[in-house]
Parts: sequence; structure tokens; C-alpha cells
Amino acid sequence: MKLSELISPEHILDVRGDLDVEVKGMASHSGKVTPGDLFVAVPGTALDGHFFLQEAAARGAAAAVVEKLQDSVAGKLTQVRVLDARKAMAFLAARFYGEPAKDLRLIGITGTNGKTTTAHILESILEAAGHRVGVLGTISYRWAKQLLPAPNTTPDSLELQKLLALMKEQGVSHVVMEVTSHALQQKRVLGCSFQVGVFTNLTRDHLDYHGSMEAYLEAKSLLFKEHLKNRAEGGWALLNLHDPASRIISQGCGAKIAWYGIGDCGDFKAVEWEGDRDGSRILLSFPGGELSLESPLIGEPNVLNAVAACGCAWALGVEPEKWREGLGRLSPVPGRMERVEVPGMNSEITVLVDYAHTPDALERALSTARKLAKGRLIVVFGCGGDRDRGKRPMMAQAAALKSDLAVVTSDNPRSEEPMAIIEEILEGFRGTNLQRLSPEEPTCAPAYTVLEDRAEAIRWAVRRASHGDVVLIAGKGHENYQILRGRTIPFEDREVAREALLERCQ
Repeated sequence: MKLSELISPEHILDVRGDLDVEVKGMASHSGKVTPGDLFVAVPGTALDGHFFLQEAAARGAAAAVVEKLQDSVAGKLTQVRVLDARKAMAFLAARFYGEPAKDLRLIGITGTNGKTTTAHILESILEAAGHRVGVLGTISYRWAKQLLPAPNTTPDSLELQKLLALMKEQGVSHVVMEVTSHALQQKRVLGCSFQVGVFTNLTRDHLDYHGSMEAYLEAKSLLFKEHLKNRAEGGWALLNLHDPASRIISQGCGAKIAWYGIGDCGDFKAVEWEGDRDGSRILLSFPGGELSLESPLIGEPNVLNAVAACGCAWALGVEPEKWREGLGRLSPVPGRMERVEVPGMNSEITVLVDYAHTPDALERALSTARKLAKGRLIVVFGCGGDRDRGKRPMMAQAAALKSDLAVVTSDNPRSEEPMAIIEEILEGFRGTNLQRLSPEEPTCAPAYTVLEDRAEAIRWAVRRASHGDVVLIAGKGHENYQILRGRTIPFEDREVAREALLERCQ
């Protein structure tokens, strides 16, 4: 495809070189450029793509999209100057890959917590209805027999359009996408028009990036303001009745709106529900009737996620019986209130692994775990490095409020010193009724202790648990790595917990 056919004239501010040059591929990372590619120089927060134009030219780039023309590559490749390289890249990628989104039914799920589980449930319901489904989310990118690791919850626009094109080619009809605030702010989903948008909730997270809760909400709102089909096009927004942010989002939404929740209000609502460590039983009320559902997922947050997914399925025209079937055959969501068990062993304690890494998510996870505990509730948690420092003491406050014994440890420290992060977390225990124990002391409650090594912290918690106790391991969920002092090492909470359970029984 020629560059002149690829780029719309309204995006062009200036050109140096031949617009009729042939473009064979696209890249935004200079190290991935191959001969004939169009390189997009995107200015980032840490690195600026303009600094890598010479490398792109040396690797054979035919052209580059830039915000500033560079004399260093004059005559080596065609330069097209645009106002916003990110925005141009999204539209260029969509056109280069044949605008695959136009032939797919896209469902976008955004919110601080619950995106992954809601996507997982909806995937199962759509598959029960006979649809071929693709999922782009935190755990993986998957469709048909393809399973790819997910470097980002929402891929950048180049990767996104490439994946959508592959899905379309392989017969996918519906794509369920977790859409993050970063992705919306960075224009990754431009060129995508969503049939249904779901808002789960808004609680403190990513303030290191957005700066304020107002800016964070504004980023989330973009899904409903700019990327959702309108009423005339059959677009639907599913909004959480219990979150005040939903009212603000609804004001800028041009799609039809359905409200979901738990209790007596809403278009889709769990009017009754009960649960135990084996799952939940829900009486769902929806436009047109009521439906009894059984889900293997535990806790009130997952009841709400199930209601949202059913509302989504309704908006997509899926019959209610398929909602029941999809929930009934649902597999556990990796690292989302996932029970860790050893085959053939009936443990006297319950061990759960959850991705809760915000104060609100931790408090909710602990509330769910508390209902399962016949004895004490023990929590193992930490906080990620190079992220919002303000939430660190708030995590401790949540643990102090809801648990009997807290084990503070490392999460993904990244470039920070693990103990420096832990010290900031511990500030949150000041003024609470939890006393500090050394790991060698006899266990009493309420109390907290510190074990910097995460594996040792998990083993200690499982070893110290008594009959009827629940151990909640929070923060990393499905992750199979730990980022420690700049290195990424293999690490998985579930595996460490499983080994600890085996050791306990020996």
C-alpha cells in the first residue's frame, strides 16, 4: 500500500519526501522496524520516538510519521508531520489492517476493578450462545485456539488492529476487550466503535499517571463519549448503579443506557443471592422476567460482575437460557478470588489468591473472605513500586479494618527498595488496634508482621493458619513473575501457596 493511500490528507501538516512510497508494515518501536516499514515517532512520558528516527532509517524504514521534522534523516526516508502522532497511528493502523473492527461486534469493559472477571463471564456466555469469541485483557489475548501473553491489558493501536484483523480472518464474531484508562488517554482504541460499553466502578488507582481522580474519571468516560455506538446505531452502555461516577458518565453518553446492581433497583439486578466457598446462587431480575443462576465465583463483587455480563449479553441479543449455561460452565478466573487446592487433599484451611491491589479492592476481597472464615482471616499483601505512593498506607488501613492478621511483604517493587515501600505501607497501621509481631513470635490477633520475601510471607501465613482460617494472598493474582530491583523473575502466588499447603500436610 502506498503511503498516500494510507494517510488521510486532513492529518498531514507537512511532507518531506515522496508520499507515493510503498509501505510494507508499521512499527512504533525502532528495534522492530523492517525494510519498507512506516515508523511512527510517538512522544512518550519516558522516551521520545523522534530520538530513534536514525535507527529506524538505518533498519530500512521507508517513511516516518513525526510531530517534528528531523534534519538528521532528511533524504533517508519520507517524513510526514502530523499534529498528534498517537492519533495518526491509530487511524493509520486501522486502515493498514483493513479496518477489521467494522466487521466485529466489540464490547468494551472499563473500570478500576472487575474488568477481567466480567470479560471472562461474558466470554463464557457468548460461547454458550454459539459465537466465536476473542478476548483482549489483563490475563491474555485469546481466540479460537490462539493464546498469547498480554504485555498490556489493552494493546497499543498497532498491535490492537493487527490482532483484530487476525481474529476477523479466523472467524471471530465478538471481541470482549478490557479498556484501561491508559489506553483511552493514549488513543489506543481510536478506530474502534463499540457495540456495548460496561462501566464497573471507579476507585483510587493510577494516580501516578492521571494525577487526580477527576482526570482518572475523565479518561474512563472517553469510552462512552467517543467510542461507543450511539442510540441510532444500537449502542448500549451498562452502568453500575452503586457507583456515583456512573451518573457523570451517563451525562456524556449518546448510547442507550441500562443500569445494573444488587437489590431492588436497576434494569438488571440480583434481587436475591447467597454464596459459600463453592460459589454463588443468584436470582436475577431483568427486562422481561427473572432467572435463577448458579456461578462458581465467590463473593458479592463477582455477583455484580455476573449481573453486568448478563446485561451485556441481553444488549447483544443473547437468550437468557444461555446466560445460565455460560455461568454454569464457567471456569475459575485466574487469580481472581481463586481458591488454591491440592488435588486429593482436603485442607482444613481455605487459601485464596486475588489481584486486589487497590485499597477498595482489598477491602472488598477481605469482606468476601471474612464470610468464608470460621476462624481467623489472614491477609498477605504489599504494594507495587514506581506507582501511586498515596495508596500504600490506605492498603494497611483496609487490612487493619478487615483482617485479624496481616503479613506485609513485597509485591512488584520494580526500581524501588522493597523495605522502603513496606515502611510507607506500615504508616497505615498507626492508630489501629493491630500490634506488630516479629515473625518468630507466637501468633496472636489482631496483629501484623513483616516478611520482605514474598514466598516466605506466603509460606509463613499458610503455616500459621489454624483450622477454619482463611488466608487471602492479595495483589498479584494471575501474574507469573515478580519485578524486583529492575529484574523480572519467575514467581506465582498460586504455586507458592500450593507448595506451602503440601508442606503443611507433611
